[in-house]
Amino acid sequence: MNTISRLSDLAAYLKKVAVTFSQHDYEQLHQELRARYEQLIMEAFMDRHPGWSVAEGNAACMMYLYRNWSFSRRAEENVAQLSALANDITENYDDCDDSFLTAEAAAETMKVAERVYDFSKRVLCKQHLFIFLFHAKHRTEDSFCRCMNTTDGSVAADIYMLIPHKDHEATPRSMLLHELGHCVNIALTGDPEVPPEDFTLVMKLIGADTVECDVPEFFAHCFAMSLLIEPDLLKADPFKMVPQNHKQMFRTYFEYKIQNL
Repeated sequence: MNTISRLSDLAAYLKKVAVTFSQHDYEQLHQELRARYEQLIMEAFMDRHPGWSVAEGNAACMMYLYRNWSFSRRAEENVAQLSALANDITENYDDCDDSFLTAEAAAETMKVAERVYDFSKRVLCKQHLFIFLFHAKHRTEDSFCRCMNTTDGSVAADIYMLIPHKDHEATPRSMLLHELGHCVNIALTGDPEVPPEDFTLVMKLIGADTVECDVPEFFAHCFAMSLLIEPDLLKADPFKMVPQNHKQMFRTYFEYKIQNL
């Protein structure tokens, strides 16, 4: 797998192994993925951000497989899972050579979230977040946050940053911050589709309660705006029309919520 760096190549590889691998081969593949995962975790620790990793190219493809494949002791179950993943990639992703968010910009953005909210310690806790930078377009999404149930019953998530084809107003960093907002929502309620009950108060204070909107998406937008007031991120702010006092209110709200996690 060390030569695979594009999702289309990963899909072709998965289709091949689903018909040629034995259970022993699946065990070896899973061990290879686990070793790469542990390597990336150690690299993140050495780089002083133990809660998250930015993955692109081969690392992104390997971790995509590691995070989405629940290894089974039954060969038939492994075949079913890997075939389903291959089909998902083929049906929903198209490789492209465009670039959107660089690894450096993603890391710099994460460091702002760390500085302001102590993000790894308070939001991620013991979970590790992968930020996947894929040179691909998704059939329906520009980017998204994918949840996973962990062995201890908690919910973890990874962020998929893709080449946008729907929202041309957002900036790369604002889009990443938006997805981090979904991670905050998961930490607060366990479900990205269920915002905290007291968020309705924030909406009332700015008059957004009278407007029909997707509340979980608005919650993530507000989190993004709470950080886009930082000097490092001002140029990445696409929400120029939102009053500064509203953005400062979002900052106050998220400071309170995150500090009390």
